Amino acid sequence: MDPAAFHFLRLAENTDVDLSTIANVATALTVITGVAFGLVEAQRSRRARQERAAYAAVQAILSPEWMKSMIVVHSIPDGSSAAAIEADARVLEAAHSVGVILEGIGYSVYARIVPLRVVADLIGGTIRLAWRKLRPYIEEERRRSSSRKTFEWFQCSPPSWSDTRLEKLTCE
Repeated sequence: MDPAAFHFLRLAENTDVDLSTIANVATALTVITGVAFGLVEAQRSRRARQERAAYAAVQAILSPEWMKSMIVVHSIPDGSSAAAIEADARVLEAAHSVGVILEGIGYSVYARIVPLRVVADLIGGTIRLAWRKLRPYIEEERRRSSSRKTFEWFQCSPPSWSDTRLEKLTCE
């Protein structure tokens, strides 16, 4: 073997380090530290935003209007027609109240403001029940307005509220 092939090993013998090398290493370490700090802060900020949004969702569903309206919606007999829901002003008002609140929550999940898992844990069953009770009315409203946009975010839900992956979010 040719000893010249291992010339790089002799570099270890050179212990002279100049000031510019030290400055370059310090600059590189500073940049790496700054990037790491920025990433940690961005993640912390995202978590804080999600917590604030979840708190707002909880406030929305704990309002007296939500509670009264959900009690009325829960009392709608299964299979009630749109005409039956519209015939009672109190039921119709409750349906609109619940629909509007769930629209806001649904869009917040879609926009990834509120984690789907939070909504599923808080009101997943309530959403399924409300959709089952109000579906005939909402479908009639869509037919009348010729728009599928009426309560579209309320209708969207994962196939199973235990599967809280956003890519599984579907609309019927």
